[in-house]
Amino acid sequence: MKNWIELNSENLRHNLSVFKNLAKEKKILFTVKANAYGHGLREIVGITKDIDSFDYYGVDSLSEALEVKKIDEGKNILILGWLDEKDLTEAIKSEIEFVIPSIEFLLRAEDAGSGSELKGLAHLKVETGTSRLGIRPEDLLEFFKTNQLNNIEIKGIYSHFANIEDTTDHTFAMEQLNKFHKLLKEFKSEGLIRHFSCSASALLFPETYFDMVRVGISAYGFWPSKQTYVSFTEKNGKKIELKPVLSLKSRVAQVKKLDIGTPVSYGLTYKTYAKSVMVVIPVGYYDGYDRKLSNISNVLINGKTAPVRGRICMNMFIADVTHIESVEESDVVTIIGKDAGEEILVDNLAELAGTINYEFVSRLNPLLPRIII
Repeated sequence: MKNWIELNSENLRHNLSVFKNLAKEKKILFTVKANAYGHGLREIVGITKDIDSFDYYGVDSLSEALEVKKIDEGKNILILGWLDEKDLTEAIKSEIEFVIPSIEFLLRAEDAGSGSELKGLAHLKVETGTSRLGIRPEDLLEFFKTNQLNNIEIKGIYSHFANIEDTTDHTFAMEQLNKFHKLLKEFKSEGLIRHFSCSASALLFPETYFDMVRVGISAYGFWPSKQTYVSFTEKNGKKIELKPVLSLKSRVAQVKKLDIGTPVSYGLTYKTYAKSVMVVIPVGYYDGYDRKLSNISNVLINGKTAPVRGRICMNMFIADVTHIESVEESDVVTIIGKDAGEEILVDNLAELAGTINYEFVSRLNPLLPRIII
């Protein structure tokens, strides 16, 4: 095997238990959308199917929901993304819960449910400030003044924070929370699952828990942002340990000895300054190793840091091992994760690539083998 991802099952269990301890008696939704944030949907659900520290899986699509249901029939599934008519009908038949993001969608769902013996199971998505999918509170109240649903059962009502994780100023988040509270006072929400909290708000604001906490990026061992970490530490004066679940590894494909002044990779963006030993590593931007990491990132080989030289290619890149003794073909290369006392963090790679940890891991190639350890 030349490239693979390792998934630490104990770390995943640990992270989920952190949020169970925070949420206490509240329900927890574990978000596994986007191929479980790049970790591997089937593998992650396979690890967690027997864990009772959460109640719901959160997915983006019907296809993800059906995949989860094949593996774990015991927990509820909520489709957080938009559905076309065909998938909406199938979700109703499959008794999979879904989101109502607009009045138009609500009418379409009511229509789709008329052909089924089962009622559609839905959560109302309320717009409080993200300007994405969501029903304006005033439109929701107006609709239910004069309309009654016959084919849809409303199971929950929720919203989503727009600016809670990438700032230490949570004024806007509190404004959103107030809008939600105001709606709940006017809308008959008794008996519904009310939810608003994501990973960041779960760490920072217990008042956002309501009836269920949605945990995404932090279940996989990442802080949502540096700002969230700073805010949590300042507020609580203590640390919570989140343990990364994912490691990305490869092998040395070739060892090359290069003379001084030899160009390396496409575009001749790097030339050797002395006689050098380079290795070719069969991972590239197709695998999710961002091209913007060219000439600025590092990998680990034999427990030592090896700088990337030249441009990242589609299926390979080159690293400098001149300072590392006895590197041979097939030696393990750690691209994300630990080797001896060193570690390559997703957060650092994401920062170098000008993005966030969410994007970096979710773009890892789904075809890479996932191995549970």
